[in-house]
Amino acid sequence: MLSKNISLRFAMATSIALFAISSGDSETRASENIPADSSIGRLNHAGFKSRSHCTSFVMTNGSLVTAAHCLPNILQDRVHVLLGYESGTSEQHLQTPAASYRTIPQRDIATLCGYATPTDGFSLVQTPLTDGMKVTVQGYGAPRVHALQKTSCKITSLHHRRFVRLDCELPPGTSGAPVTIASTRNIIGVVSASSPRGSLVSKIDRRLLERLCQ
Repeated sequence: MLSKNISLRFAMATSIALFAISSGDSETRASENIPADSSIGRLNHAGFKSRSHCTSFVMTNGSLVTAAHCLPNILQDRVHVLLGYESGTSEQHLQTPAASYRTIPQRDIATLCGYATPTDGFSLVQTPLTDGMKVTVQGYGAPRVHALQKTSCKITSLHHRRFVRLDCELPPGTSGAPVTIASTRNIIGVVSASSPRGSLVSKIDRRLLERLCQ
């Protein structure tokens, strides 16, 4: 059953449990600044009690996707997504109350269905995932929060059907970022959490998108 209430505590508890599945430390990976992408945006929230930012992206069907824990607890607060953002300017500025998002808190995924106009949106991956597969994360991580950054990582665990573990630690602000097969626009999921032991990606598939946008 879909819920509009954000269960950050549940999502993070799930993430902690999943980190315990596999041992070993993550590698420190340098990220590089890349040009702004019209299908990736900085998600900003500035409400009565909090101020924060994450990353969001657009699928080819126009769905705007992010991590559920990036949304404010006060559903009337507005969420701003700046697509193609760089150094204070953006190609599109989308804004809507947090209550407009449809969420699956257990998967830490949120979406606005058919909300954005994709120019070169992300498509679902069509090939099976494997351990050691190279992936790319693109997001607005700290401290370079005004520029899009790319980090190269590898899949280290596929033991959980809902999440994938990566071998790299990602900075704050990368939550909600798209994770793709390296050198493609084929998406495998959304950045959900990170720690010195690695990062967690909530997997996206056709059934999940249909469930969110039914």
